[in-house]
Order: sequence, then structure tokens, then C-alpha cells
Amino acid sequence: MGKLSKLILCPNLEKEGILKSFSHGKELQDVSFLTKEEYYQRFFFSYDERAVYYLMKKYHYQYDVCEVYLKSLYGLEDKTYKSEKLLFLQNLKKELEREGLLTFHPSFRDSLSKKEICVSHYYELDLWEEKALNYAWKEESISFSHPVYAFSTLEEEVNYVCLKIIELLKQGVDISSVYLCNVGEDYYYTIEKLFSYYHIPINIPYQNSIYGNPLVQDYLKTGEMDLSNTTHPVLQQLVTVLNSLAFVDLEDPVGRELLIEKLKRTYYRNPILEPAVSICDLFSRSFSEDQYVFVLGLNQDVLPSMKKDVEFISDLEKDEYLSYPTSIWNRREKQIVAAVLGSIPNLFLSFKRTTPFAKFYPSSFIDEYGLEVIEGYPDSYQHSHLYNQLRLGEKLDSYRLFGEKKDYLSELLQEYSIPYYTYSNQFSGIDLDTYLTHLDYPLKLSYTSFNSYRECKFQYYLHYVLKMDSFVDSFPAFIGSLFHKILSLCYYPNFSFEEEYRKYLENRECSLKEKILLVRIKKELVKLIDILKKQQLLTGYDNFLFEKKIEIPIREDISVLFVGYLDKILYYQKVEDTYFSIVDYKTGTIDTHLEPMKYGLHMQLPVYLYLIHYGKVFQNPIFTGIYYQNILFDYPKWDEAEDSSKRFYLDGYSTDDSTVLRRFDSTYENSEYIKSMKYSDEKGFDRFSKVLSNDQLFDMLQYTKGKIEESVGDILKGDFSIHPLIYGKESPCMYCTFRDICYHKETDSILLEKVDDLSFLGGE
Repeated sequence: MGKLSKLILCPNLEKEGILKSFSHGKELQDVSFLTKEEYYQRFFFSYDERAVYYLMKKYHYQYDVCEVYLKSLYGLEDKTYKSEKLLFLQNLKKELEREGLLTFHPSFRDSLSKKEICVSHYYELDLWEEKALNYAWKEESISFSHPVYAFSTLEEEVNYVCLKIIELLKQGVDISSVYLCNVGEDYYYTIEKLFSYYHIPINIPYQNSIYGNPLVQDYLKTGEMDLSNTTHPVLQQLVTVLNSLAFVDLEDPVGRELLIEKLKRTYYRNPILEPAVSICDLFSRSFSEDQYVFVLGLNQDVLPSMKKDVEFISDLEKDEYLSYPTSIWNRREKQIVAAVLGSIPNLFLSFKRTTPFAKFYPSSFIDEYGLEVIEGYPDSYQHSHLYNQLRLGEKLDSYRLFGEKKDYLSELLQEYSIPYYTYSNQFSGIDLDTYLTHLDYPLKLSYTSFNSYRECKFQYYLHYVLKMDSFVDSFPAFIGSLFHKILSLCYYPNFSFEEEYRKYLENRECSLKEKILLVRIKKELVKLIDILKKQQLLTGYDNFLFEKKIEIPIREDISVLFVGYLDKILYYQKVEDTYFSIVDYKTGTIDTHLEPMKYGLHMQLPVYLYLIHYGKVFQNPIFTGIYYQNILFDYPKWDEAEDSSKRFYLDGYSTDDSTVLRRFDSTYENSEYIKSMKYSDEKGFDRFSKVLSNDQLFDMLQYTKGKIEESVGDILKGDFSIHPLIYGKESPCMYCTFRDICYHKETDSILLEKVDDLSFLGGE
């Protein structure tokens, strides 16, 4: 019998360490690596998203439930089970086999006879896993002795780690040889903060899903992808997910649910700093003589981690399933922790007693192994001026509020002069390089974000840069979206109101109160559609664009786009000329005053013109009108004698060219379509009619373009000062969700003079 090749089963981190330890390539000739998950896929069977989709589609299981069921199939044996749960799994496996959704690899099992299998750094192997790997855990008595540092708070614990790392670096230790283990997300903020104070580079493995990225959200809303930057990592990850689901109809609700679940489980590829301290899993790799490992959080129920009988397959069913009961897991866990910690040459242990949100107790592991506990760690306050000043403020708080004089208070007061017990709400600026590096490119500006910036730059900063204001799925927002969706479809020949209405409501579980309101809202929507179709008979513009997305590049040096969605564009083609009108559906109060645009405010209608003109929607566009149309009301009591359809008249600005307007509105002389529109050949347009000349339109376009480019320039400069603009009685602070953050004073506000005409645009 020839020499057996070696198959090493280990996590990828351990594999990397083993590969680095080999000095010559020839040593790898007879060695191959697999993770245990890869091994099971070949030893038992493999499956992909088709199996998940099948279960979701046929049985309406949630994605997480499908994953639990599929992974549980590996431990089944070819026998008759007594447990209903295990019988269910067995039948499910047979069904998936019949459907061709499980792929078997018999040649892999045959090849194992020629391999020596070595299992490394897989400690929590269940009974069925040990059988598949021909491996058995050996319980043995393990001695372990090591000092443990105890700290009152999590921050003190992390500060100790920073101080020890500084000591190691002074001794010549390579920073890339320093690791933090047993670090959960509750540590990340404090680690990032303190390590930055001490200027210690560290890689923190944040897991942020790409699902919330604007690029992904835009795709989910429109079905279109921004391919202007194909090297964008999020775009590449999105494409990878879509390719894995190429067999799925993403218009199908189940297919879309599967897509969303996959996106939620796809994470940003975090940039790697080199050289730097790393955070890694304690159990997934070996550590050598020249590596230094800090194990934090040696707390009860954290390390060792005790299991509870709450898994899908409970202790009652584990005898049949080839699985260890919870008691064995917990007994074994303590030995595993001792064995792993005992194998680390350069080890530092610590625990905390409190965080800002919870109390913690020392791990029972400490008493069980009789480990020495050392209270605290001396800090000379010699390594970070910034952190010293912050701690001085905390010590002054303790002294002022409680009369408690903490250590180093006098020394810090002699060393530093800080503006204690004073406050300035002014925006002090941001690091421009860091800000521009971390922007999501292309930077996208919409009318909403542009108007937010014009109203208050700091409000824009909190909402669009720091993203502190999450979207709230309110019922009014849901109804507004319902109206927009139905109105974008109602003009198509095969439109079915009942079908589209039902499909939209499937996406929301409504309360009893909301269901009662929906009865009334549905009647209003049916009535609105009827009125819109009657209005259509009044216009000669018989072509439509709905929910039209337009993107306009603003800068060449930095990727910036102005993005807009136009609810409805009506147009008429005459040879090469395209006559157009824009209609924006409104669910609230309408204000058509253009005068505030002098200050860059209330520019929604001019922005629509800007989008049409610079977005090159039409080859030779000729303006007819820009309007709002109110589509949803708070059900006021209208005078019965008054025609309620007047509520739905277009409200905005029209061309002053009557020959152009005539085709758009056949009733323009006493309009049944446009609010306040009247015209006579003798007097021309009535004084209440809102009309714009071509010169005014040109000036408005140039002014709008200038304000947008000015705002983009200021945003890229990081200008987010707290100076809200107050025009008339309106203040952006009235409904701002960030009022409790900026502490703005009256003197911060800029009071704007009222504007009575459009002479600021230029021209005559």
C-alpha cells in the first residue's frame, strides 16, 4: 500500500497559518485542505439556493427555518425514527432527493481510503460529525494556570489592552503579531475609540449588510443597476448574489424574499489595515511563540459559553439523532477552553464587571481552575493627550456632582486646560480626507436632500452623511406609495385596479383601524382615477412617462449625480420637437411660490425643469407646464354645490405661449384642468394665471443649475454649519427630528427677507 496523502480539515484561519509554516512548496504536494462544511457537502450531499427556494415556495417556510431544516438533514441515518420531528426531516430529505435538489458525490467517499484525515481546531463536533470524520473527542484532565486581570468597566479593560500593546511594541514586538480574541460587537465601539486615542491600528471585523446600501436599495426599487462604476465593491457583491439566484423569478414574492434574505446576509468587504492588530476567533487557529493573544471578556456565560436545551433538535430526540445532549456539551466546553488557552504561548486574560448597559460576573472557569485574579492595571497617563483630556472631564464630573476626588485629578488639572462646563453648539468641522474617502460613490443628490441642505446644512449632515434618521414605515407613507404605484399603472390598457390594489396590500399587515380607513381611501382612489381619465380627454398630449428616473452628472473630478423621479410626464411629439408637461403628485399642502428659490429653497418645480433639460429626456424639449396635482386629502367637508373635482386641478406654471398651451389644455380659456387658468384674445392671460415666458424659463434653469452646483461644492468641502434658513414663518427646525442634537440658538438662524418677484433670476 502506497503512502497516504494527508487531508487536513480545519477552519480557513488555521489553514492560512499552516501554509505560512511550510517553508518549501514540495511539502504541500501530498496535503489538501477542506473546511468541515466543505467536507460534509462532499461526504453527505450538497445543496444550493434552489433547495431553499423550493421549501420557501412550496411550504412558505422562512429563510432561517429552511437553513435549519437543511443542515439538520446531515445527521439522519437510514432507519425508522420514532420522533415525529425526525420522521419529518427524513421525509423532507427524500422529497428533496426526488426533486433533484440534493447532489451526492460518491467518488469522494471512495477517495477517502487513500487519505489520512487530520482534524484541527474543530472542537464542537457533534456525534454524527465525529462518525463522518472518523474522529472522537477524548475527555481528559487538563491543568491550566494563568493570572487574570479584573476591571470595573469594559472601557478600563480595553484601556489595559492598549497599554500592554504599547509595552509590547516598545519591546520590538511586530504589531501584526498581536491578536484580540473573544471580542463581541459590544466591544467594537470602545476598542475603535481607545485604539484611535493611542494611535494603534486595528482591524475590526464589522459585519454590515449591503442590503441597506443606497445602490442595493435603488436596485430593489427600480430593478435597474447603476453600471457607471463596475469596480464598486457593493455592485460586484450585488451581481454575485443575483447570479446565484439566476434561476429565480425575482418578480415573484417568494423569489424577492429570497433575494432580500441573501442581501441581508451579504456583508461589506472591510478594508484591511497592514500592519495592524487583528481581532480573530479564539478557536479557529493556532498561535505561535512570536504571537501575543489578548482574551477579553472572561465572564460567566461568555467563556466558556454554556448551551441550553433550546435547539431545533432537543435533548429528548438526540439519542435517535446521533447528537450529544446539552450536559455533555457543557462539560466538554470547559475542557476545550482550558486546552485552547493552555496552548497559547503568550496569553493575556481579563474580564469586566460592568458595561453601560449590564452587569457581568467573573467566569466560573476562574474559580474552577484556581486562577489568580489581579485587580486593575497601573496607568501612567503618558500615552494619549486626547484621552487624558477626556478622562479629566469625567473626573471633574465626579468631583462636581458627587464630591469624589479620583486618582490623577490634580495631576491632570496641572497638565491640561480644558473648556470644562462650557458648551458651543457650532459645527467644528470634519477631517476632509476621511469624509471624502468614506462617501458612497457616486454621491447622489436628490431634490429632497438638496432642499434639506439648503434649509439647514447640519440637518443634511446628520441625515445623509451620518445616516442617523432611519426610515419609519408609517401608514400615511404606505398610503402615499400606494397612490403613486396605482397611478403609474392606471393608464395602461390591461390595468386591473382590484388586482393591483390587492397585490400592493399583500406587503403589509394592517391594523383594524387601518383597514377601516382603507375602505374610505379605496373609494377616494377609484374616484381619483376616474377624474384623471376624464382630464386626459381634455389634453392632446397622449404620450406618458411614469416614475421616470433621471440622473445628471454634476462633477467630473468626483463622481456626483443629481437624481430625480418624475411621477408623470405628458408629451406630444411634432417632428423633432417634443412638447412636455410635468405633473408631480402631492399628498399634502401645495405651495407653488417660486420667490424663495432666490435662497435655494422650495425649488421642486424648477428642479423638474432642470432634470428634463439637462437629463436629455427629449431631443428638443419645448416647455408647456410644470404642475403639482393633489391626490390625497384629509377628507374636508366640501360645499355640495362646489364641484369637488376642482380639488384635482393642476396647480403650477404654464407657458405664456397660448398656441402651445391650447393643445395641452383644450379648455385653457376657462380651464377645467389647470387651476386659475383663464385666457381671452382681447386681454390675454388673466392676472391670476401663472405663466412663464421663455426668457424666464431660461433664467430659471441657469439659476437652478447654479444653486445645485454651489450646494454640491459646499457638501464636498464638508460645510455643515448650523445656520438654518428662516423664510417667513417657516423654519426647518419646526419638524426636525434632530432638534435634541444641534441645540441651535436663535442667533444661529438666518432670517431671510421676503421676495416679491422673480427679478433675482436676471433678464428684464
